[in-house]
Amino acid sequence: MAGEGSPTAAAPAPPPHLIAWGAAAAALAVITAFLPPAGVVLALLVGLVAALWHIPAPRLGVGVAGVTVATAVGGPSLALPQAPEVFLSRIVIVLLAFGVLAHMAAGGTLTWPRALTLPATLLGAWLAWAAASIAWAEQPAAGVRWTLYLALGIVLALVIPVAFGTRARAIGLLKLLGAVFAVVTLVSLMELVLHVRLPTSRLAGKATDTAFAATSFFGNENNLATYLSLTLPYFLALVIVFNDIRVRAAGAAGGLACLMLLLYTGSKSNVLATALVLITLLINLATDLRQRRKALVTAGVAVAAVALVVPAILGAGLIKLPDRAVSKFSFSILSDQVQSGQGSGAVRSNLLGDGLNLVKETGGIGVGAGNADVHIGSLANFPGVSNLHNWWLEVVVNGGLVGLGLYVCFFLFLYAGQLRQTRVAEDPLVRYLGLAGVASLTGFVVGCLGPSSVLAFAPMWITFGLCLLTVVLATKARANGGRLP
Repeated sequence: MAGEGSPTAAAPAPPPHLIAWGAAAAALAVITAFLPPAGVVLALLVGLVAALWHIPAPRLGVGVAGVTVATAVGGPSLALPQAPEVFLSRIVIVLLAFGVLAHMAAGGTLTWPRALTLPATLLGAWLAWAAASIAWAEQPAAGVRWTLYLALGIVLALVIPVAFGTRARAIGLLKLLGAVFAVVTLVSLMELVLHVRLPTSRLAGKATDTAFAATSFFGNENNLATYLSLTLPYFLALVIVFNDIRVRAAGAAGGLACLMLLLYTGSKSNVLATALVLITLLINLATDLRQRRKALVTAGVAVAAVALVVPAILGAGLIKLPDRAVSKFSFSILSDQVQSGQGSGAVRSNLLGDGLNLVKETGGIGVGAGNADVHIGSLANFPGVSNLHNWWLEVVVNGGLVGLGLYVCFFLFLYAGQLRQTRVAEDPLVRYLGLAGVASLTGFVVGCLGPSSVLAFAPMWITFGLCLLTVVLATKARANGGRLP
């Protein structure tokens, strides 16, 4: 028995994490005292870290991936005012990449679907070729920038099948994208009805009699139109594949919104893309003996879409478009512009010829990543616009025949994967993704001719990610007897 004079036992040391949090709080107090704005931002970040500290890494990764996809659609509208190219989604992608690396360094694992090996290899080879082409680029800085944006797009596309490769997560992602579309629609309606535009819109501050178009988060009407034509098949396929009246109603409402907003963009290429979407859906279902009844539904959808769009672009019908919008949809005016050598039609025609000449002059190797605009801008007969306004042309002029070949192989892999699932998939979710994916990719063949460039256009990479998700889910369904677990 210890006497009264025996030494007292030492008090236990506080846990290390409490010491760390205490030090962080003290540092924040000092920073806030001298730099209040920085202190507030850091405090918010520390609070966010504390809130997420106990969430399991896989679950946290899926959440961050969802934030990445949602914010990517916002693009330049969610950028830092002082740095317009620093989009919120790009910051989140970098944080996600660092988080994955830290998780794996700490002994964690990352489940990589084997079905992604081939497409990821093609994308990696394309990225490596783009990086190598900087060696012969006239302006290496432009090459580094182009290659960096390509890398960010590839990461965005691969994040989707890795993070959302289960039935529940895939459905959650589709609901999230539906919510994002609703926000895009509301902003577009705000422009058209209230004439209030986001500061990033190229039409901000212009008179409403000339600036008739909607731009939403995308800065210009051509980018919005391409987003709509990529999204439209995912709504129409809901009506075709599923029998639930609520799902069909959501698909019909979304499809109608896509078509109506598309009319207020004046994008001829994406009207053609919409026609290709409808034709693809009709041919696919009409030639599948198992889905002849679905073909009747598809025919009804196509007839309704044509009845809405065609009269409107001709200046009649239920939707009365401004005269300026009707003229932008005129293909005869486009033909006259090409023949007369004036207007946007002539500019695009000249860009096509100049771009192909650059490919020929470089022996098919290309001018180097990101340098197409540089060479076009330095031409003696400068067409007035340096952006090629043609994604296929941009890929081949920058990366040559090798770059184009790698991209085409990746695109065909996606296309074949979607088309196969429209025929063989037993699981309705996989069949839905395949049908929507093949129609979306078909439309994008011409839809990508609308924007000045789609390299940093997130909806394209998200669509590629959804197509990769189709392939991953199809593999899991086959391993489970045809149905997803």
